[in-house]
Amino acid sequence: MPTVDTDYTSAVAAYLKERADADAEIGAAVAAYRAEADRLAAAVEAARAAREQANSDSVNAATLVAETDKTVAVLWRSLGDFVGHRRTGPTPSAGDPDPDPGPERVRERLERSERLLSLARQGELPIEAPRHTEVTAAAIGLALGALAVWAALGMLKSEGLQFAEALAALTLFAGIGTGPIVLGAWLSWQYRVRPRPGQTLVCVGAAIVAVCALAGLFMRGL
Repeated sequence: MPTVDTDYTSAVAAYLKERADADAEIGAAVAAYRAEADRLAAAVEAARAAREQANSDSVNAATLVAETDKTVAVLWRSLGDFVGHRRTGPTPSAGDPDPDPGPERVRERLERSERLLSLARQGELPIEAPRHTEVTAAAIGLALGALAVWAALGMLKSEGLQFAEALAALTLFAGIGTGPIVLGAWLSWQYRVRPRPGQTLVCVGAAIVAVCALAGLFMRGL
């Protein structure tokens, strides 16, 4: 009889152990299943978010391309209006792709191009004209001063011209004052810059020297 009780007890213990082991395996399998399901759900959500971001980036890229093409076309036409369409030719095609084509980077470049073109139209590009422009400024001043003296001399020698002396004096002053205007037009046409103060002073000084020297030489005794 004791042997039967012992066998029964052992069988129950073995059953309980096997049941505990089975429950543990089932629990581990359920936990693994849930973990894998959560991982797959996260992966699906990440893929969905990536797809939505890709679609948004695609739309933004298409918008940026259209905006860039339109702005570049307008800038190129404006540049052609400024320097001549024969020099610019048709709108160039896109060059090598930018390694960092961020939207803000592209827009900053376009805005910078617009600012430079606006400065060029105003003759205010942030560059210096060549050194020889001082010599050209002096030549312009001398030429206009000499021309003013020649015109004033003709007025003084003409008979029947009323207020000849006043007109001659006005012509001399006009010859001096016209120098910076002509210099500015030449620099704007040639180099797309405005005259610097030093160049203006050289031009005005040369005109004054020419007017004083030639007026003293040719108008003595009139």
